[in-house]
Amino acid sequence: MRKMRLFSLLVVLALVLSACGGGPAAVEQPAAAEQPAQQEAAPAQEAAAPGDGGLEAPALAEKVAAGELPPLAERLPKDPKVIGPGVLISEEDLPDWQPGQYGGTINTAHSVADWAPDVFVMLNEPLLQAPGLSVQNIQGNVLKDFEVSDDNTTFTFYMREGMKWSDGEPVTTEDVRFTWENIYNNEQLSPSGIKARFRTGYDPAGDPGQLEILDDFTFKLTFSQPYGGFLRNITIEGWNGYTELVNPAHILKQYHPDFTPMEELQPLLAENNLTDEWWQLFTQKRCENWHATADRCIGFPTLNPWISVVSDTPGVKVFERNPYYFKVDTEGKQLPYIDKIVSVQVEDVEMVNQRVLTGDIDFLRESTGLVKVPLYKENEERAGFNTVLLDMHVDSSMIRLNQTFDDPTWRQLAQDVRFRQALSLALDRQEIIDSIYYGFASLPLVSVGEEFSQRDLERANALLDELGMTERDADGFRLSPEGQPFSILLEHGAQAPDLEPVAELVAEHLKDVGLNVQVRRIDASLFGQRNNANELQMSVGWSHDQGWDSDWTGGTIERGVGRAWWLWHTSGGAEGEEPPQWVKDVFALDAQRWSAVSGSDEYNQLREDGYAWSRANLPLIQIVEQVKYPMIANKNLRNVPQGGYAIAANFAGEQLWYAP
Repeated sequence: MRKMRLFSLLVVLALVLSACGGGPAAVEQPAAAEQPAQQEAAPAQEAAAPGDGGLEAPALAEKVAAGELPPLAERLPKDPKVIGPGVLISEEDLPDWQPGQYGGTINTAHSVADWAPDVFVMLNEPLLQAPGLSVQNIQGNVLKDFEVSDDNTTFTFYMREGMKWSDGEPVTTEDVRFTWENIYNNEQLSPSGIKARFRTGYDPAGDPGQLEILDDFTFKLTFSQPYGGFLRNITIEGWNGYTELVNPAHILKQYHPDFTPMEELQPLLAENNLTDEWWQLFTQKRCENWHATADRCIGFPTLNPWISVVSDTPGVKVFERNPYYFKVDTEGKQLPYIDKIVSVQVEDVEMVNQRVLTGDIDFLRESTGLVKVPLYKENEERAGFNTVLLDMHVDSSMIRLNQTFDDPTWRQLAQDVRFRQALSLALDRQEIIDSIYYGFASLPLVSVGEEFSQRDLERANALLDELGMTERDADGFRLSPEGQPFSILLEHGAQAPDLEPVAELVAEHLKDVGLNVQVRRIDASLFGQRNNANELQMSVGWSHDQGWDSDWTGGTIERGVGRAWWLWHTSGGAEGEEPPQWVKDVFALDAQRWSAVSGSDEYNQLREDGYAWSRANLPLIQIVEQVKYPMIANKNLRNVPQGGYAIAANFAGEQLWYAP
């Protein structure tokens, strides 16, 4: 039955590929550049001296001429962020960066009401940035520059003098002070107090940092213990944006009783069916980075390259260039090059992809799929786009054994590394790579290692025998060490199209070593609830998100390997269950890494130590790594990366431009 199923999969794939005139060619992926990390911001590029014209979009120049907009020199900060080769994307991933020309619209699509993910990432501006979503060569972004004290406890930040919100109001340390004192230190707005990002060691129980405003454009944050990882926390961690620390105080003060008397707020509260719950009104009026594509944020001041504007068509989101955007290219031209982004809401992801095939989409990453690459290739020429195979920012599939699941026999086995090693050795990863990922994936050498990434049924069987699972039932399935029937429920959600076929193949592979595995698909929302409640025995999912630094280490415990252990850790031992030493070791390792300066030699070594911990303990069993991610880009778009993470192209949207 299994051979027949695989044969059918391969036949279908062969037919699809033959219809396309051959399979999609793999894109050569150059290695990421290794750059030394520094405790001070990396040196910024310099723009050419301003010329006599052509440094702003023609539509903005017309507004300046008509007296509707200040001149460019008054809209840019004194030291704008200069974008050139290697700044947003490494030169290895984008070797042919060029300064661009103004004009054009990027058309895309989304399938969830009031949420356009590809546009969100293009709009998102972190406080600091590094090329290609790394933490190597961190430099200023919204914040101009920074310094870190020798003991990694004090961070001094310099803002861009003359920087403006999209409504023309200045950006100053008052926007930082307001965020810190009037949002994070207000009980109604922040019931839990200062968020973990701003606590020593990124620990919810850690001491909160101390803010000191030095002048209108300089501020300092000091922590009680070394917290070098704070740099990562305002660069990439959790895909955060500048609103973590900088918010338009001149707008939000209107909805805060520290600045606006309650009697003046009453009419607004009444309009929103509220009485004295001013904090609910404030939260509704405040637009954080995650809300950038929401209709309620139209007109809210921003620092993003494009701003949300009213659309004449229901379901269509329109974003026009920000005339006060703080970045320029190496020729001094204000970015972005593209005039406008338009995203159309459609019924589902399939309809999003239909718009790709009809040539109605100029850029798409969020809703693409490897399974559709043959179809993309078939329609590229007619629809006028290129399919670029880049890297996913997550590892596509893994097996998560819940080692604190409420079953004594299961715990005894799952907590023994030999059991996890046996399961890993039983997997035919090459079959999964070929039949599910079309060859565009690799063995998990980083998180599993060479030894346990190879299929070795003889060794897997021997390990299971060592564990006492020597007896079998009439169907050939192994019994528990106590001689009782033993089965595993392998569950998966529907968050991605690869999860179900991967789960089915995993079950078949494990049956080859006598393990009785039943597969069940559950609703994505129920999957999350059951995982949080410690009710999943074993599951298949994605892992290792680049946006979460501990996803290779302690994050594996939090996300389902040992929820009871995680609860013990985060409660200081007051709740949950005390974990074994190998788990305590990784909590200590994470604390060390968060104390080190992100991107430094110390940090990089601790990252390697985390990978080694993963290979030694197999907290979860990674199935594949480095799965490719198809990105759709109009054939005339330039500065499109050819390597690295696909999502990094979104983060570099301001440098995209259309060739004539």
